[in-house]
Amino acid sequence: MDRGRGMGSVLLVMFAGVAFAQLPGMQVPQPTPMPQPAQMPQPGQMPQPPSMPSMPMPDQGPGPQQQQSQGPQDQATRNRYQNAGFIGGWCAQGDRTKQTSISYNGAFYNLTNENGDTSIGNLQGNNQIQAPGWQFVTGTLSRSGQQIQWSNGTFWARCPTGGGGHGNVDLNGNWYPNGNRSMQCSIQQRRGNLTLQNESGQRATGSLNGKFHLTTNWQGTTINGTVSRDGTRIDWDNGTYWIRYRLYTQ
Repeated sequence: MDRGRGMGSVLLVMFAGVAFAQLPGMQVPQPTPMPQPAQMPQPGQMPQPPSMPSMPMPDQGPGPQQQQSQGPQDQATRNRYQNAGFIGGWCAQGDRTKQTSISYNGAFYNLTNENGDTSIGNLQGNNQIQAPGWQFVTGTLSRSGQQIQWSNGTFWARCPTGGGGHGNVDLNGNWYPNGNRSMQCSIQQRRGNLTLQNESGQRATGSLNGKFHLTTNWQGTTINGTVSRDGTRIDWDNGTYWIRYRLYTQ
């Protein structure tokens, strides 16, 4: 009898152990996984360093390098603006005392009237420009290229050159690209013929077309410039400019 009770107790303990192991919520702790080593680069492949941001390039004066970044479509648009016949010095109402000008900065025209007011200009077709800054007045270029008739009833005419080229502004001397005194350019002028050198040492030939307009050739690349009324600044149609500093003793 005692032996039977003993066997029953053993079985009871065993069943209790099994039941205890199957109780919900009871989990056997798992061993912590071992850290995996970092993946090594494959043969022939070097780890790439983080990319560095590109540094902006300094502005440069006129020369062929300004044209190289232009795509075919941009270059075609540039040619349309440059060859339309609007760039240069003008005289409001044909009066040589009322100097005006049109230059090109590579995206649109820059217009300045006789009062010094400015507006951008957009080419419309082949012989018209529109000035949004002047209430969208529209100018139509004559067939001869010597006059712009404005839609507000005024006109600009090419300024007289003073008799066969005499009286042109004197451009001889040193110039500074974008006003930077640490870089130097130069212009040598003999009558209407020009020899230019930019800050990179590149040379060009040029000529004056009217009193305040010049055309230059930089190794086959044509760049036009408009001279300010006081003769101290040249705005180039590639978006750059030259300045010279004078000491007036009069």
